[in-house]
Amino acid sequence: MSFFLKFLLIAIVLLTLLRFVVARLFPWLLRYFARKMQEKAFNQYQQNHSKSQHYTSRARARKPDGKINIDYVPPASKPTTGAHKAGEFVDFEEIK
Repeated sequence: MSFFLKFLLIAIVLLTLLRFVVARLFPWLLRYFARKMQEKAFNQYQQNHSKSQHYTSRARARKPDGKINIDYVPPASKPTTGAHKAGEFVDFEEIK
């Protein structure tokens, strides 16, 4: 019976210590990871923002006002006529 009491006492003490450590450590870890993610997002924003500014400044310098610049022209598709355009045909017999 004394073995069971020792085990129970040690388990209670360890769980209490674990609860105390987790209660102090968990908020710190959350703040750390949130700060890291915030820094990463900010760095990505800066990189994307600087690229877009570079592109828009080049585009503005390249074309004067009132002019239209077409960067991409899709390939012309072959026009479909006749049966290909009409759809699917079904043979049928008229029953009187």
